[in-house]
Amino acid sequence: MALSHPTPTRSNPAVPGELRMHRGVLVGLAAVIPLLAALWGFAAQQSGAPSWPAGLVEATVRGTILTADGAVLAEGPVDARRYPQAALAGSLVGFTGSLQASGAYGLEGLEHSFDARLQRGEDVVLTLDATVQAAAEAHLAATVAATGARAASAVVLEVGTGRVLAAASVPTYDPNAYAAADPDAMQNRALLQQYEPGSVMKPFVVAALLESGRLTSDESIPTPPTLRVGLQTFRDVAAHEDELSVADVLRYSSNTGAIALAQRFESVELHAWVAAFGFGQPLAMPSAYTRSGSLPDPERWVPQDHASIAIGQGVSTTNLQLAAAYAVIAQDGLYVPPRLVEGDVVPDPHRVVSPESAMAVRTMLTHTIDAGSLRSARLPGIATAGKTGTADVYDAALGGYAPGKYALTFAGMFPADRPEIVMVVTVHEPETSTSSTVVAAPLFRAIGAEVVAHWAVAPDGPAWARAAVR
Repeated sequence: MALSHPTPTRSNPAVPGELRMHRGVLVGLAAVIPLLAALWGFAAQQSGAPSWPAGLVEATVRGTILTADGAVLAEGPVDARRYPQAALAGSLVGFTGSLQASGAYGLEGLEHSFDARLQRGEDVVLTLDATVQAAAEAHLAATVAATGARAASAVVLEVGTGRVLAAASVPTYDPNAYAAADPDAMQNRALLQQYEPGSVMKPFVVAALLESGRLTSDESIPTPPTLRVGLQTFRDVAAHEDELSVADVLRYSSNTGAIALAQRFESVELHAWVAAFGFGQPLAMPSAYTRSGSLPDPERWVPQDHASIAIGQGVSTTNLQLAAAYAVIAQDGLYVPPRLVEGDVVPDPHRVVSPESAMAVRTMLTHTIDAGSLRSARLPGIATAGKTGTADVYDAALGGYAPGKYALTFAGMFPADRPEIVMVVTVHEPETSTSSTVVAAPLFRAIGAEVVAHWAVAPDGPAWARAAVR
């Protein structure tokens, strides 16, 4: 007789066991399915397969950087930052990147120094004039190409306000492609590169002596071809008489004459006067990183140090600092702190020398251009005042001055009778010539002519500029 299997009922003891088994399977599947789904999602991402879109994330807002005349230098959120003017003022503006540990997105330049303000969505309006900035960069680049120079830089200041109309450095780079840029091109040379200025320092010695009553403009100064001071012999480059007027000491850029004048000061006094013009002092510019140059402690000077500083060696400066110092001569003796951003709060102007001393030196600097070989720096139809400087380049690796390497500078202002512009240009280590008269003076003229032409067509441009281009 065949055996029959019992039909399970609610009271059958096999039912609870089977239910436990089914429940175990369900629990296991509940644990495994999410894991499999996660693995599938990871595999889909790795293979490029589409995945469900994440929720929209709002881009981080960032303010715009503009020039005074409205040219946009940087705009857009941090994850899509754009630099519409490409390389224009690139070394000044800088660039952004991923969020840093400090909470900043700005990595270089104004993008870095103004990061907090830009993150709040506030715009930053610079004092730069886009046309003047572009002209300065174009002529600097042409000079570097023509002379084989390592670099060049320029600062254009508006007299009376201290507004920086141009702060140009070459080589430069496009912040849109900063990852491919040469680090050397990122240097903001106009504000940060320190160099020994050379003979552009001499007018400050004259101004200080006039102001202190130790010199009169009509004196004759001994100017021998060579002069031994301490352990060093100083020489003049240009041929001239062994005695010159004060104005001709500047015209011929006589080293021996300038040193003879500086010896009327004790070292502590000379140091104090050079510092009064801003050398070796921090610039009160809150909007950008600058450097103060160097001015050694006079207690450590030996006789040749005193002489060297009088002719612009042994002391270092930047284009911006030198421009601010020349502006003292242009502004009838007042030091006006430079500004790079509209609305910047800077210290009040302060007097360094009297209007009479400043005007006397300005007259001498006009004579320096009109009576000598510096007519190549004079702007057509406009009285121009200025001075050249040729300085040895210190090489830290050598522990001394590098043979055959020079920084060539021209510092000047126009119109000379009532200056509205001060400009400093420097060409670093040119190969074709070591003469500031040949290299730096024509560069000053080229940029200055662009400034005059730009102002002449401006509705509110000065009358002298319109007259000059007729």
